[in-house]
Amino acid sequence: MDDSARTTADQNLSAVVIGAGSQGRVHALGLLAAPAVTLTGLADVDRTAAGALAEELDIPHVHGDVRELLAEVRPDIVSVCTPPVHHLNVVRAAVAAGARAVHCEKPIALSYGDALAMTTEAADAGVLLTFNLQRRFDPVQIQAREWIAQGEIGDVVTIEGYCPNLFDWGTHILDLVLFHRQDTAPEWVFGQIDVSVDRYVYGVFTETASLTQVGWADGVRAAVSTGRAPHTSVLNLENDLGLIVQGTRGRADIRGARTLIRRFGKDDLVRESAFDTDTRAWDRGVDPAITAGTAHALRDLVESLRTGRRPALHADHALRGAELIFATYESSRSRRRVPLPLDRMDNALTSGRAEGFWSPSGELRSTY
Repeated sequence: MDDSARTTADQNLSAVVIGAGSQGRVHALGLLAAPAVTLTGLADVDRTAAGALAEELDIPHVHGDVRELLAEVRPDIVSVCTPPVHHLNVVRAAVAAGARAVHCEKPIALSYGDALAMTTEAADAGVLLTFNLQRRFDPVQIQAREWIAQGEIGDVVTIEGYCPNLFDWGTHILDLVLFHRQDTAPEWVFGQIDVSVDRYVYGVFTETASLTQVGWADGVRAAVSTGRAPHTSVLNLENDLGLIVQGTRGRADIRGARTLIRRFGKDDLVRESAFDTDTRAWDRGVDPAITAGTAHALRDLVESLRTGRRPALHADHALRGAELIFATYESSRSRRRVPLPLDRMDNALTSGRAEGFWSPSGELRSTY
């Protein structure tokens, strides 16, 4: 433990949340449950929403402006729960205000250049930056990773992933692909995207459908398909949100609610989720696995801040996943397999749309 970590270990840490929406509440609950952390402030441009959440959770300082809150409170920890268009500026403001750690919602940024800038500037300032890829803490995912690493399905051959869109939901799916590959760095991406509709997810322009192939030096390949009806058919009747890992001696079917390991010549292995999967019982419509995973992520960040160890959700993980997304967009635009590391800093989906690469008809706005 270095001297700064020893000092931090003896202190109560202050924290603020930027954004009073659904995930802002989830982060706030996680910070309230973290040991020796005091949630002191909340900021949101919607003062009504901010005031309601602050009253519910007894948060003393409420502002409509991020910089005003940061200047008044000078927090140790900043949770960023704004739309991704604001992530870079809010993280920069937190770093400039002297925050020691920042935990940011995904997706990381609107372009690969912004993602690199955010992570580089935080690292240069000595600020711990993590992104809320909280599914890495899900017991179902952890068990699946352990079984795969133990060779329960033999050597991994291919991975199939499915989700409604690449930029938002795909952030988790691609991160879990990397997670179950023990975070081995891929060598290349080959992708194709369809832009039949001007489609926006949480206000961000996304593809109508996509296919991403990821390759590693050892010959393993992953393919991730995205899209939603009616513009694409059902992606996989058994597993339209999750992963299928094919091995030489079996396969792993990994979803949020269950991991099923089918082994050739042996009994199946099953790990069911410990969380209630009945949406009618969820607190304000939020999956309890997300709430629990976010709380775990924040506790892990606090422990890293106190001990000086590397956090489990270090920004490098989010950056590698973002690289796969933006490389998919670039592959579709340039009609080639894209070697990694990615050397294009823009978002080829939005750039290509502006340049007339696609001629979408109609508009779709949703949360998935």
